[in-house]
This record gives sequence, C-alpha cells and structure tokens, in this order.
Amino acid sequence: MDSSNSSVKDFFPYPRIRPEQEKLLQDIDTAFKQEKILLAHAPTGLGKTATALSAALFHALEKKKRILFLTSRHTQHAIAVETLREIKQKGVSFSSIDLVGKRSMCSQEIAGLFGNDFNDFCKTIVSRGECEFYNNMRSKQQLTVEAKKAVSDLQKQAPLHNQEIINFSKEEHLCGYELAMALAKTATIIIADYNYLFNSHIQQNFFAKLDLELKDVIVIVDEGHNLPSRVVDMLSSNLSSITVKNALFEAKKFGYNGLLVWLQELARILDELNDNSDPSGFEAKERLVVKDEFISKVKAVVAYDELINELELAAEEVRRKQKKSYLGGIAAFLEAWKGEDQGFTRILAEKNGNYGLVTTLSYQCLDSRIITEPIFKQIFAGVIMSGTLTPLFMYRDVLGITKGMEKEYGSPFPSENKLSLVVPETSTKYNLRGEAMFQKIAEKCSEIAALIPGNVAFFFPSYQLRDSIADNIRSSKKLFFEKKEMSAEDKNLFLAEFKEHKTKGGILLGVSGANFAEGIDFPGDLLNGVVVVGLPLGRPDLHTKEIVKYYEEKFGRGWDYGYIYPAVSKCIQSAGRCIRSETDKGAVIYLDERFAWQNYFSCLPKEGLRVTKEYQKLLKEFFGV
Repeated sequence: MDSSNSSVKDFFPYPRIRPEQEKLLQDIDTAFKQEKILLAHAPTGLGKTATALSAALFHALEKKKRILFLTSRHTQHAIAVETLREIKQKGVSFSSIDLVGKRSMCSQEIAGLFGNDFNDFCKTIVSRGECEFYNNMRSKQQLTVEAKKAVSDLQKQAPLHNQEIINFSKEEHLCGYELAMALAKTATIIIADYNYLFNSHIQQNFFAKLDLELKDVIVIVDEGHNLPSRVVDMLSSNLSSITVKNALFEAKKFGYNGLLVWLQELARILDELNDNSDPSGFEAKERLVVKDEFISKVKAVVAYDELINELELAAEEVRRKQKKSYLGGIAAFLEAWKGEDQGFTRILAEKNGNYGLVTTLSYQCLDSRIITEPIFKQIFAGVIMSGTLTPLFMYRDVLGITKGMEKEYGSPFPSENKLSLVVPETSTKYNLRGEAMFQKIAEKCSEIAALIPGNVAFFFPSYQLRDSIADNIRSSKKLFFEKKEMSAEDKNLFLAEFKEHKTKGGILLGVSGANFAEGIDFPGDLLNGVVVVGLPLGRPDLHTKEIVKYYEEKFGRGWDYGYIYPAVSKCIQSAGRCIRSETDKGAVIYLDERFAWQNYFSCLPKEGLRVTKEYQKLLKEFFGV
C-alpha cells in the first residue's frame, strides 16, 4: 500500500473502528502532522495499540521516519506484534523487530545474572573472544556469512515476536541480541522496553548501532503512567549494609585482602552515619546526607577514585570466575554518588529486612524531566497513552513536555455492563485505624463478596492492613492471599487456581500497586468485581517529603503530584482489572469515605460513577441476585 494516496484509516487493521477509537486516531494523526506529543488518557479496551501503530506507520512511511513502540509489559509485546501482522495483511509494506533487554536475548547460560553484573560479564567474554554466539555473528565488526543469511531469512518472515528470534538464535548458535540489532538497522518499527530510549547509556549505543537520530523518530509510549517512576528508578542508586557484607565475603573468598580494610571502613561509615539518624522516622531511622559528608569520610580512609578503580579491577576478575560481583555493585554506587544534586536527594535509612535491620544509603532521583524533557523536545512526534494517565497536566509537567496535546477519551464499554460505586462508610485513614474499623471494613467486604457472584478481588493499601482486615472476613468463597514476593511461576499458579474457582467463587486479597493490581487480565467471567479498599497513601517517609517539597518548588503542586495523584492512579489501575472487553460485565467499588472527597473523586473515571450507601440494593439489581 502506498501512503501517498491513502489515509491513516487505510492502515487501521480491523474492519470496524469504534467512535472513541476514531477520535483517538484523528488526534494522533493531527499530533503527528503538527510534530507534537499527544498525551492520551484512553480507558482499557479502547484499542490504543492498533490505533497508535496504524497512525504511526502511515506517517513513518510518508515522512521516512522510524517508530519506537515502547512498553514496560511483556504481554504488550505480543499484542503489538499481532497487530503488525494484521496491518501487514492489508498490503502495507514495512519491516519490524521486537526487542527485549540484552540479557533476555542472550544465548549464554546466565541464570542469576542481572544489571551491571550481566553487562560486565557480556563485555568481558566478548572482548576476550570467548563468546561463541557473538563470534558466530560477527567477525572483525562485520556480520559473518551465517549471520547475513539469518538476517535475510528472518526479514522475509511476518513480524516476529522476540521469543521466536531468541529460539532461532539458540538453534543456530548465534547471539540473539546482535541478530536483533542487525534486523533493527532497517526496521520501520521497533518494539522495545523504555530503556532503549530513556536510559542514556543504552540509548547512545542503540542509536549509534542503528545510525539513528532523535529527530527521525516517532515514539509511542504504552502504559505511559509508568514512565516517570521508571526513569527516576534508572537514575537512582543505593548501597546497603548487606551489599557491603557480601562484598567482604567475596573479597575474602578471592583473596583481595587489600580491599578488606577499606570495605570494613565502608561498613563503619554507614554505621556512623546511621548513629546520627532520626529515630522518630515513621517506619525507620532516616536522615538526609550531603554528598561531601560521605565522600570526606571515605577520603579519610582512601582516595575516593582509587577505591572505585580498585573495586572495579577486582570485580572484573571475580566475574570471570563466578559471573557476578558485589564489589562491582559498590563501585557503581560510589561512581553514581558523585552525580548532580539538582533533582536528586541523598538519604540514609535503617529498616527491617528479611534478616534483621538493614542500613541503606540512597542517591535518589526526584525529577524524570532530567532525561525525558530533552528527548521529547527532539523527537519528530509522539504519543504517550494509558488508561490511567490522569490528571494529564501532571504527566505533561513531570515529563517536561512543551509541544504537547492533552486529550481524554470515553470508555468503549456499554454503561449497562459496569457498575461503579463509591461507598463512603469506612476509612483506612491512619488516625481512624483500629480493631473496630477493621471489623467494620471486613463486614462490608464479606457482604459485597456475597452479593457479587463468582470471583471478586479486593485490593488493600498494604499487606499489613489487608491481614488485619482479612482475619475478620467471613465467606463461603475460598480466600486467595497474594504474597509480597512472588516469582513469575508463583503468580501463574496462583492465577490459574483463582480462575478455576470462577463458578464456586474465589476472593483474591491483593495490594494496590503490587503483583495483581496491574498488567493482569481477567477476561469474561473470570472476575466479576473489584473492591478498592482504602487509599494506598503510605505515611510520608523522608523520600516522599523530598518529592513533595521538590514538586512544590517546581510546580506549586507538591502534595498533589508527590502524594495524592500517584495513590489514586494505583486505585484506578486496581479497578481496571475487572472490565477488559466490551462483553465483560462487572462491578467496581471504591470503599473509603475519602473517595467521595473532591480532591480524590475528581481523579476517578466518571462514567456512571455514583456515591452511595445503597450498594446492597444496586449490586442485587445489577447481578440479578
């Protein structure tokens, strides 16, 4: 299909386009024509992926641009690939590549290797010529004959999922990452994680390999509400007493006796800083630390940069023997600590860990704009989309978007399929907590669970609060308790058993912002109701206070941006587990009197939302109980 005599609608992959979807398509088209960034709050089920990809492909082919479709969810990769296959069937000519992280695409046995440990291991074995997969892929920086054939063969196939490329690479004994990079060099559209654009180091290498410039890129950010927190996490670093302890064991094990004294001194410095912490912190002893306060204490023992160099040299040797190194982790933190103060905070905190008290020194980013603002200024155009991108003006501010358009879209679901209620009869507000309130909340939960047929999910502000309330929940349905730390396998087993109970009915007891509150789908009758129990407003620790203070100085909206809106966003994400398609039917209940307060109520999705104490009558009518 030739884009010169067609329109964005011609690239849309499905026979029917819904009214709200058409609005989104037109707005993306307008944003791209005007070289702007569209911030789109578009509820679940609208078909954001198909809409954004078809509009982006039309403009990319017309203007000779490249597309970066960025998502933080592995499931979304598969949806994007499937959408591209549908578009290709319409006769649109383009190439694509689906990338995940370098570690995930590695053909080596790398179990237990993460972050810097993997990067350093990879760099070491490649530079020494010890990686057979890389050697089969490249010789003297050029693609081998085998690699060129693999690239040619894969380019002829339909858009491929990253797992297909990984499997192919292992079968052919090639480096999956290098193969993907070779395919990306000519790809019109690249599906990838946020890191490929918003991690400065990764972006620099990635763009250099592809001979790409920001001004030639159209960016689609999926699940855009996650972007600010992902960016500040990338720019943050910490050093814990456990890391230092493990580094001491490592130094002893491999005979780096010269480092032992310095590491012991580092442990002493953390203790010394901790002795001056405020014992009245909400959850921990904590205090702010000035950059030079820590550096000067280290310098009293050893030259700061010398310590970094010695740790890095030792870590390189250790990785050759056991792949990962705690010594390298400390070196990376010490390097990061030398960074800027503007937009960052430095905090020392002592908290209870799994094995007793842990002291952690953190260098924490407060401002995602440090990375995002220059990127959004330079790219050709873009769209940032999510079902919880509210309020839009906050995301515009915290991402530093200056050439933006802000649009909200209605839900595609028939209003009669969804019951949305605020029930203002209880509260998880800190000063109201106690056995009487926990009992009252449990009674409401028990009542609601009985009125909603089949499976229902309750999301609480914290595990501690959930357990205090759940003790008093009485129901014939089986209770499923989400655990704090769950592997992918644990989650899959948990969900499979919960879904099996859809006829008898099960109760999922989870936490807002945790394992099952986002990125998990319960289509059809697998989940008939969600109850968001209370606001996940943690008592403000020093980090939260620093964010609030920073946003107040920058935007005059400290408590809103740093405290209230992020908590409400978690609630909306939790509520979104219920209705996933046009044919789904379900109830969403916000159980806390504060949801009726204007500053919280104004952030919630408005379609059919009612504040009521007559929830029993309304639930009976809705489900025909």
